[in-house]
Amino acid sequence: MKPKMIITDSHSSTTDASAEIIKYAQKLTIVDKIGIGIIKNTNSKGGKRSIKFLPITGGIKASVRGSGTVQDLYVYTKEIDLVKKYLSEVFK
Repeated sequence: MKPKMIITDSHSSTTDASAEIIKYAQKLTIVDKIGIGIIKNTNSKGGKRSIKFLPITGGIKASVRGSGTVQDLYVYTKEIDLVKKYLSEVFK
């Protein structure tokens, strides 16, 4: 049985787009922890949803762009490529 998912939330608010990613990532047994970053306005109304990944120690940083905002999520895993694949597919 997998231990309970740890979510660190120094910033407790999430965008709709980030919430979608967090909800899915919590279901992945290969994800150990999720850190929630601040929400940044992009000064553009609308805009295309996207997700970009950067490697970090112990996982990946996912920059999630929604409608006029960007939020960074820190996803800790040993299976970086697999998590990137799953999160990209769910965010289409």
